[in-house]
Amino acid sequence: MPSRLLVLTCLVLCACPPAEPPPPEPGPLQAAVATRRLDIPIGITMGGYARARPSDEPGSPWARQMPASRGLHTEPTVRVIVMTNGLTRVAFIRMDTTLISSTLRARTQAALKAAGESANVFMHATHSHSSPARIMPPARLGGPTGTDFVSLVMDHYDAEVEDRMTQAIVAATVEAFANLKRVSVGVASVDGSDFNNDRRCENDPVYGANFRDTAFTVLRLDEVDDSGAPVKPLTAMLHYPMHGTVLGSENTLVSTEITGAVELYSGDLLGVPVMFVQGAAGDVSPKGSPFGHDALQGLERQGRAAAVLVKQAFDAAAPGTAKAQSRLDFRERGVTLSREAMGYAEGEFPEFGGIQCAAGGMSAVCGSIKSTPAEVSCLPLEPRRPPFKTAMTLVRVDDVAFVSSPGELGTGLSRKFHSTLAPLGATTVFAVGYSQDHYGYLLEEDDWLRGGYEPTVSAWGWRFGPYLLTELEQFVATVDDAQPAADVAALPAVEARTRTDSTGPARVVTEPLDGQRLTTHVFEFEGGDPGLGAPQVSLEVEQGGAFVPVQASATRVVVNGPELILRYAATPTFKAQPTATARRFVWSVQFETLPTTPLATYRLVAKGRIKNGTESDYSLISRGFVVSASTSADQRAAARFTADGRLALEVRFPPNPTEHASNRDDPVKNFRVRDADADPREGARVKGGTVNATLNGAATTLTWSDTERAYVSEPQSSAGLFTVEVAANGLTDGAGNHNGLALSATATR
Repeated sequence: MPSRLLVLTCLVLCACPPAEPPPPEPGPLQAAVATRRLDIPIGITMGGYARARPSDEPGSPWARQMPASRGLHTEPTVRVIVMTNGLTRVAFIRMDTTLISSTLRARTQAALKAAGESANVFMHATHSHSSPARIMPPARLGGPTGTDFVSLVMDHYDAEVEDRMTQAIVAATVEAFANLKRVSVGVASVDGSDFNNDRRCENDPVYGANFRDTAFTVLRLDEVDDSGAPVKPLTAMLHYPMHGTVLGSENTLVSTEITGAVELYSGDLLGVPVMFVQGAAGDVSPKGSPFGHDALQGLERQGRAAAVLVKQAFDAAAPGTAKAQSRLDFRERGVTLSREAMGYAEGEFPEFGGIQCAAGGMSAVCGSIKSTPAEVSCLPLEPRRPPFKTAMTLVRVDDVAFVSSPGELGTGLSRKFHSTLAPLGATTVFAVGYSQDHYGYLLEEDDWLRGGYEPTVSAWGWRFGPYLLTELEQFVATVDDAQPAADVAALPAVEARTRTDSTGPARVVTEPLDGQRLTTHVFEFEGGDPGLGAPQVSLEVEQGGAFVPVQASATRVVVNGPELILRYAATPTFKAQPTATARRFVWSVQFETLPTTPLATYRLVAKGRIKNGTESDYSLISRGFVVSASTSADQRAAARFTADGRLALEVRFPPNPTEHASNRDDPVKNFRVRDADADPREGARVKGGTVNATLNGAATTLTWSDTERAYVSEPQSSAGLFTVEVAANGLTDGAGNHNGLALSATATR
């Protein structure tokens, strides 16, 4: 009997499966950041606007339907912030592009997998309207031979452009994951209402006037020591809704636009790379300079001003001790794009989506007319079978949640996204526009049916926004369950262009000349085909008998823009001879000095690639050129009296409003901000230093007052008319500039 029990016990024990091992535990959060130039050739068309070809259009092998770009203001980049807690790997990929397409995302995922990187990707665009286009597959009207509607604002899809971007994405992602640091996370917000406008009056009856998000929200990552205590900042994410439309449709310079300017100057001020993360920008526009700076000056002025607020949020977001175990969840849900899934009745909306939808109506009061669904008419898009499932992505980093939106997110819908995520316990939500895919404007139904521009570029109509909200609600309710998989877009093959030979070797054509401050120094050289990459032009200054790089900030040297404007022209043009086997490629660099540019000897160094039968590198160095003090501190002298009886003398430098091309709204001169708080049409204020003058004939010295923003005398006891006169060179400002002309002004006390 005992032996029989022993046998039965053994059989029972052997039949029982071994205990399940406990699930792996998350570790501390690690992160890193890396940036790469997208290296898209000058000549590429720029996305976001419908652009007309000017009469002097030179053409480019990188432009098909829309005009070619002709220069570079700021280079588009990809910036990647990677995170892992030992269980999950996430790459936040910020692109200086108008949008994220399904093919760009699919090509990125395939390329990362080929490189051995398994990270989950969250891709989002800054939405610059001066960024490289040609990355969105066609959406044809009616059928496969219909007009490609996408090409009207993004030119025709080009797999080689997309492939070049993907190479940069992979390089940045791999670099970042190779340099992980343990981090702590902090979040804070400040009001940024001075930097965007409510542009959509049509929804005022729904939400009221000035309905928009205005917060600069910063997620800050600091490196920590072994105890988890923060030791230094690593990087930051900046969430804010802002349309990249400061530059107009006739601009020919590739630029990261206002979103890039805010990111750049914030990084300069903070001393760490900043990642701009778009918010609900579908119904906002960028607010211009209160002093009239426009075009490139507007980008710089507003970018620097915004950076001051970003720093306030960054400082307030200083994190505490890092957690030993951090939450990092990545979840994705495939959202079916079909008329039936969105709840349209048959015939109520085009079966495969529609575009150029007419809704609302003409009225003296914007938005007062709301269409019924039966009154809406749209141009149908070509069939797509089976329906595509786009990605809805949710990432949780401790108590911060990121949710993607495949298009231009409206504020009303965005706020409902926020409330829908409340059950997840997130204290901060980043509803990210222009992320993971793109289908135009994403609005609530009542908003959409009131018409305006936005519904004309909204591929799935008035039910799409509410449908996305319903899908998000289901996603949140089942977040820990298996989700429908998103589809992977088919990828057209890459057909690489042949790079054109240069007609001769790389050489200097025009040397920069010596000049006073406020001069624009020009350096021209023959180089290579833009398809070989944009030349990297750096500014160097002579120090101790050697030339060293000029620092734009403590963490950035001057290479290309925004400090240097790069332009390019080919002879013969592509338009004139599209099949030419050799061309003369002339690159021009413009360096505009400011009232405070350090007095020194400078030079420009251009490095690039050229093809003369075979490809090779080149390096060209300009002559040293001297920047001397300006003698133009002598414009528009004006006098007044202060409340305490002191005469105040205001003096200006010459006006420097942006100059545009004669035949289009294309900035060609006066790119830089001389004074952030003065109208460039009136001239920058002369600041600092002292003025040797006579006041009613008596010698006196005027000193600079920050409070009065003028040069002030001692208090005057008598009343009457006062005349202040300054002889030539009697004024020396804080940077050593002078008045070349005598000055005179009067004021009555």
